Amino acid sequence: MAIHIHHVNIRTNDVEGSVAFYTEALGLTKGYRPNFGFGGAWLYDGEKPAVHLNETAEKVGNTDNAMDHVAFSLDRLDDVLGRLDRLGVAYSRPKPIPGSDIRQCFAKDPNGVTIELQGP
Repeated sequence: MAIHIHHVNIRTNDVEGSVAFYTEALGLTKGYRPNFGFGGAWLYDGEKPAVHLNETAEKVGNTDNAMDHVAFSLDRLDDVLGRLDRLGVAYSRPKPIPGSDIRQCFAKDPNGVTIELQGP
């Protein structure tokens, strides 16, 4: 049996700001989303679902500490770091993952969700 993560779902009270972050910083694209009767957006990595955003009026934030972060594997980490620099998004200094050629760093999305970025 093969298993993979289909998408992550993030609650937000700023759909457009969140869409802008994930499309402009990470290069995801906004795509088809059924009409669920509440606001939101579905973002894709090519044809693959990646991030679902659900609009909420409640204050958002990861207050229960059960989820630490969402990780994205990138073909070229430096390209995304350049986008983050242009957008003024702070991130931790990229550090190598021991025993590999992969580097990782962390940023926050507009909702306070910690995003891990990893790649060569």
